[in-house]
Amino acid sequence: MSSSDVFVAFDVETTGLIAGVDRVVELAAVVFSGDEVREAFSSLVNPGVAMPAVVTRVTGITNEMLAGAPSPAGPLADFVDLLRRGVPVAHNASFDVAFVAEEAVEAGLSLPPGPVLDTRGLARQAFPGRYSYGLGNLARDLELETAGAHRALADAHACRSLFRACWQRLAREAPPTAGELAQWSGAPLDFQDHAPRLPGIARLMKKAIGAGSGVHILYRSQDGETTERLVMPLSFTCVGGAPAVTAFCTLRNENRTFLLNSIREARAP
Repeated sequence: MSSSDVFVAFDVETTGLIAGVDRVVELAAVVFSGDEVREAFSSLVNPGVAMPAVVTRVTGITNEMLAGAPSPAGPLADFVDLLRRGVPVAHNASFDVAFVAEEAVEAGLSLPPGPVLDTRGLARQAFPGRYSYGLGNLARDLELETAGAHRALADAHACRSLFRACWQRLAREAPPTAGELAQWSGAPLDFQDHAPRLPGIARLMKKAIGAGSGVHILYRSQDGETTERLVMPLSFTCVGGAPAVTAFCTLRNENRTFLLNSIREARAP
């Protein structure tokens, strides 16, 4: 893979942190090759739900702004079309991929191909030992091109700049191959095979929380052990930026936190 290949840096802003529970409010993508920006896209979308005040304070996106925005289907079609024009790239990509997959499936759109590269993983490889691998901190520390933060287009451009910085560092001896980029990026991530599972699991957990009922899960722990257990979901949370659910675990007889992307299967009793 060479620096002249085409990549698409993308970002979404949302009403919350859990795909399948929260909704997208802004989409942005930047198509680029090397240092050349070929195309950029950005659009607010009306999520059909109220924007939480805490999210408005972070993003500056208000209910009044969203009231006049289009429904998701139109902007999503243009957005997904851009994602097909190159290798998709995002920062903390599992978050964005899960939300895009959820919205695209709901809108009846086919999902773009993968894999999706994650600049957080690439930055860990290119710039080891940093105290933080958040996009804003990396952009500041590496003096990258930015134009604000917590808006989709600004973050997509920051992601593009970070990808270029990682590429230049990793290509000092030889240009990285597609396989190396995917490996350094982190766990395999694909719109079609990975992300669509997460919103469905989140919706099932949300329903169980409301009903006070249990969910049978097949869970793969960080050490690779897979166990089947009945859990009683209590609330959603995030662990290191990854969506998770806190639940009473009948196997361990205590409250535990489960990463949604580590739940291989979930079903109602």
